[in-house]
Amino acid sequence: MSCYIYNKCERGGAPTFAVFAVFIIICSSVAIAYFQAARQREASTIQGLMAADVTRAAASSIRIELNEALVTAITAAMYEVGIGAGTKENVEEKVREYLNSRISCGWIYPNIKVDVPYCDENSLVFRWQPDGSVAVWGYLGAWMEHVEGPAAYGVELHAAPYPRFLRLKHVAGQVGEQVARVHDLNAFENELNDNYACEGLRIELFLIDNVVSVEVLDIYGGRSVILGE
Repeated sequence: MSCYIYNKCERGGAPTFAVFAVFIIICSSVAIAYFQAARQREASTIQGLMAADVTRAAASSIRIELNEALVTAITAAMYEVGIGAGTKENVEEKVREYLNSRISCGWIYPNIKVDVPYCDENSLVFRWQPDGSVAVWGYLGAWMEHVEGPAAYGVELHAAPYPRFLRLKHVAGQVGEQVARVHDLNAFENELNDNYACEGLRIELFLIDNVVSVEVLDIYGGRSVILGE
C-alpha cells in the first residue's frame, strides 16, 4: 500500500524558480544593453576626438602653407615691381594676386570640407619700414569642417620677408653717409660687398672730381641706384 504526502512547497517552487529565471534574464539583458551603450559612447567619443585632431591638423597645415605662400608672394612681387620701377601700391596689388592664385587651387582633405575666401584690400595690412622692407598681417575668414562635426574657423597671416623693394635706395643712402668718413675707398668698397653679398647686392664707389658716387646694384634684378655725394 503506497502513501503520498502532499507538500505545499513543491507546488510553489516552480513559479518561484520561473520568476527568478526571468529576473536573471532581465538583469542580464539590461547589463548587456548598458555595456553596449557605454562601448558605443566610448567609440563615438574616440571618433569625435580623432575628427577634431584631424580638423586641427588640416587647419594648421593650411595656415602654414598660406603663410609660406605669402612670403613667396611678397618676395616675387618686390622683384617684379622693383625691376619695373613700380610703386608700393603695385607691390601690394601683386601680393594679393599671387596669394589668390594659390587659394584658387584649393585644398583636398578626406572627410573635410575646406573653404578659403580670396583676399582683398581689407584682408591684408602692409606696414612699410624705412629700410624698404614690409611686414604683412592679415586674416581670412576660412572654415574647415569634418564630416563628423568638428570645425575650425579663420586663418591668420603674417610675413616679414627679407627686404628687397626700396632696399637699394636705403643701402645707397646709408653708404653715402658713411663714405664721407672713409679714407680708403677701395678697402671700404670691398668691405661693403662682403657684407651685402648675402643679399645679392653689389656696391661700387666712384671718385670723380672729388665727388664720390655710390652705385648699388641688385645682382638678380639688374636694377641699380646711383647716389652722388
